[in-house]
Amino acid sequence: MKTNTLDFDAQTLREKILDLAMRGKLVPQDPDDEPASVLLEKIKAEKEELIKEKKIKKSKPLPEITDDEKPFEIPDSWEWVRFGDVVTFSLGKTPKRADNKYWHKGDVPWVSVSDLGKEKFLLRTKESITSKALNDVFKGRLAPSGTLLMSFKLSIGKVGILNMAAVHNEAIISINPIIDINHITRDYLYYVLPILSNKSDYTPAIKGKTLNKTLLNDLIVPLPPLSEQSRIAAKIAQLFALLRKVESLLK
Repeated sequence: MKTNTLDFDAQTLREKILDLAMRGKLVPQDPDDEPASVLLEKIKAEKEELIKEKKIKKSKPLPEITDDEKPFEIPDSWEWVRFGDVVTFSLGKTPKRADNKYWHKGDVPWVSVSDLGKEKFLLRTKESITSKALNDVFKGRLAPSGTLLMSFKLSIGKVGILNMAAVHNEAIISINPIIDINHITRDYLYYVLPILSNKSDYTPAIKGKTLNKTLLNDLIVPLPPLSEQSRIAAKIAQLFALLRKVESLLK
């Protein structure tokens, strides 16, 4: 019983830390930080360049964020953004189970939802596919090491970062921030997406149901300046590590 109480308290603390982080109250703002509005302009310019180079496809503009959609106040140096305006994401696939050539003695890591959510960095997968499956089903494309993954069907918001090149199933998206210097935005999203994707303040989806591509694109995200994103992710990592230490000591 004590363990359950401890687990609940630790989880409550984690959620409180993340809530403070998303409101701009976990670390101090630095007036010397380049504001998120400037970062957004850089993201738009980079996106246009990627479209021009045919590295990504042009998509129709996402709706403006209305004041009614904003669930709380954020610092003046931050911006509310649509998820689809600051990242690109790709859905995965599952090779035909009945085709032995796709699964027997496979050596290409294939990520399922059950692989996510345990550790920050994904070191191994329960299943692997063959090179033939990679070529036939995924056109030879692997998500590179360092890619952020998130589940968006049935079990929403489980996240992990690939520590090897891999592919994943159709209940998972691989996420690539348009601008991601030193993986700063990736690490910020790693911490905040589990909450953002599960609360109706940010998306109409309800926990236990399924998101779709439109809802993912329209998801609203509080975006801090890049330097503050880095400080936030570092502080969350520090506090979460401390919580894990306390949990282990009290077991």
